[in-house]
Parts: sequence; structure tokens; C-alpha cells
Amino acid sequence: MKFSGLAPALVALSAGGASPVSAAKILMAGDSTMAHSKSSIQGWGTPFAQYMTLPVVNLARGGRSARSYYREGLQAALVSQIEKGDYVIIEFGHNDGGSPATSNRAPTLGDGTQTTEVKDVNGTVEIVQTFVTYEKWFIGDIIAKGGIPVVSSRTPNGDSWNSARTKMLEPNRFVPYAKMAAGNFTEASYVDHYEFVTISFEALGYENVYPKLFPNDSTHTSAGGADVVAQAFVNGLKCTNHPLADYLTDAGYGSTIKCRFVTLFLFYFICL
Repeated sequence: MKFSGLAPALVALSAGGASPVSAAKILMAGDSTMAHSKSSIQGWGTPFAQYMTLPVVNLARGGRSARSYYREGLQAALVSQIEKGDYVIIEFGHNDGGSPATSNRAPTLGDGTQTTEVKDVNGTVEIVQTFVTYEKWFIGDIIAKGGIPVVSSRTPNGDSWNSARTKMLEPNRFVPYAKMAAGNFTEASYVDHYEFVTISFEALGYENVYPKLFPNDSTHTSAGGADVVAQAFVNGLKCTNHPLADYLTDAGYGSTIKCRFVTLFLFYFICL
């Protein structure tokens, strides 16, 4: 089953790339909001596996940013596992704020080729890149190995609501930064996970989201909350007619589709 009837214009502008004849697996890179956990919290990458017919290898790691994931060699370890046709979902942004002068996770401020030179306690010099640069490096490495990059924006925190608690707040800069990085490659696609989680959370209502789905803090979900976030990503695949929608399980196909009417209308209008 393929969601070709949903929004053909959205396919051309959002999904990008072509679906391979046969993909081997899906690899995932991100932070604790995606990573598997054995505690009272859970990342969305764990329940996501039940919605895909492809094996899902969750290589997200708690506490990481795009910068630290790259610097620690986690990116290289992931790339070494790529087989031709594999999909790689990249989602960072929760741990990427701050200044590289005071944080070993923060990128250089900006969306271009700006850099900052920092030195650790051992005297080792690191040239810190922007968030966009780190994501572009990652995307390029995936493509070079024969993989298919899927760049995902960070998810909203549970308490990111307006004062009336009726609408979720607009995202911070790392959401457009992720989209910008993906836009540099015809082989890469972009999923606005922030937007699709927002659709799901607003449908549930504040009282059913926070703190109900966030037992410890405003960032990390419970197992039930992780499933909501995973289904939101699946919803994003279906709403954008992403090639990964060809690999959904019955549970993935059966989940409710919730697309912003304005978004769909806009993309159809552009292509008229």
C-alpha cells in the first residue's frame, strides 16, 4: 500500500529522493528523546520499530547533540553499518543550545560556515561548527555510503504551550536549521517531526499531554508518550507520502492520518 493519493505536490517538495527497490534496514541517530531507555522514560525510536516492516537499529544516545555525536565517533560507527539503500533518520536539537565556550555540546551560533575554536582542559583544540554544518556532514557521509538520509526536526517539549494552553509554541531555531541542512541535498528528505507531534499533542489537549506523558521533566516521555511521538512521525511519513510509508506495518497503515489542511492546500496551490 502506498499513500500516493494524499498529496502529490507535497511529495515533490518534501519527500525528496526515490524509494529504493529494496531497503535493508532503518538506522536512527539522535538524543535521549529517541534513544531506548530501561527507566521510566522512553525514546520514540523504541515504539517506532513496531510500525515498520524493516528492521530498526536505534543508535540514538542520551545527552548527545549533533556536535557531540559527531565528535565522539558515534556518527562514524553508524555510517560503518550502512548498507546500500538503508534509511538513516537523523534528529537532533534538544541538547544543541548554549555556547561552545561553556558547553561541549553546543555548536557555533549561526546557520552557515561560521566556526569557533575551543580548547578543553587537556589543551586539545576543537574547531566547533554550526548545527547546519554538522548535519550536512552527516548527510553527506550517509549518501557517500549508499544510504538515504531522512532529516527530522526535534520534537517539542511537553510544556511548550501558549498561556491559554490551547496551542503549542513555535519551535526554536534548530527546526528550520534541520530543514536547511536537508535542503542542500536532493538525496535527502525532511520530516517536520515538531509539526506532526504538535498536531498530535493539540488533538490530545494539554491535560492529556503534560505532565501525563512526561513523568520526570518536560523533555522526556513515558512509554505511552514515546508511542504518541512515534505515531506522529509515522503520520508525517504518510502525510508527505514519504518513500518510507511503503514499509509500514499494518499498525502503521492503520494509524489515524492527521495532516494540516492549510499545509496541503498550500502545496497543491503552488503546483497549480
